[in-house]
Amino acid sequence: MNKTIKFLLVIACLIIVYGAFLMFSERNLDTGTAPELQVPESVLKISVEDEEDDLLKGVKASDAEDGDITSKVFIENISTFDENQQRTVTYAVFDEDDNITRATRQITYTDYEAPEINIKKALFIYYLDSTEQLKDYVSASSVVDGDLSSQISVESSAYNQDDEFYVTYSVTDSCGTTTTFKTKATWLNYEPNIDIQLSDYLIRVKKGETIYPRSYIEKIEDLGVENDYLKSDVEITDNYDSSKEGTYEFIYRINRSNGDYGITRLVVIVE
Repeated sequence: MNKTIKFLLVIACLIIVYGAFLMFSERNLDTGTAPELQVPESVLKISVEDEEDDLLKGVKASDAEDGDITSKVFIENISTFDENQQRTVTYAVFDEDDNITRATRQITYTDYEAPEINIKKALFIYYLDSTEQLKDYVSASSVVDGDLSSQISVESSAYNQDDEFYVTYSVTDSCGTTTTFKTKATWLNYEPNIDIQLSDYLIRVKKGETIYPRSYIEKIEDLGVENDYLKSDVEITDNYDSSKEGTYEFIYRINRSNGDYGITRLVVIVE
């Protein structure tokens, strides 16, 4: 094969490669068009119990090459509340060539409630390493997010060696709503060896509601052994006034002649 033929073959190969490159580039240009995402303009009213699929109702997506890609739409983000107590949902969708389109819609809840902080055990404290341990006494929940206990913060404690001090807890849900709760804590000189366990340590009631404090005694353990006979030995004192909004407490005590004792507290919020 002479040099002329070899040269022509090389030129032909280059032309073929260049043509393929042009076709590939043209194809890439064709796939540069982002998909279309159609979202209703009206505000979507939903329940806090609705699932993600309910947020996707009415949302459609299509692509010039891939056709209907509605099933590929996903929720990229949900904002906190704005000044109108509405949240902004950001939808997104990818086509087969990884082009992305985003769109937003406003949502509002029909049954939203702020997060709630509850007491898990009475704040009668014998020993405390740090303020972090104060989180062990409470839990938090949200109608939107579920359990928020791990996100509780102790806003202020400033505890000292006085008999009583106050602890302020706070928690924020994904809507951006913060709940703050202040409650009393009490230092103990001696660790109780009788454990008075209640079914609840914090209840919220309406004005005028009668409370039966003994009904909240769940069980009593003496040195780790359950002893129902001790229920009759429990003395209960309170400052409850059902006619006024505020925070009250029922104190449960057992004091035995041998020095054994137990103490706990039911906090009552009249709303």
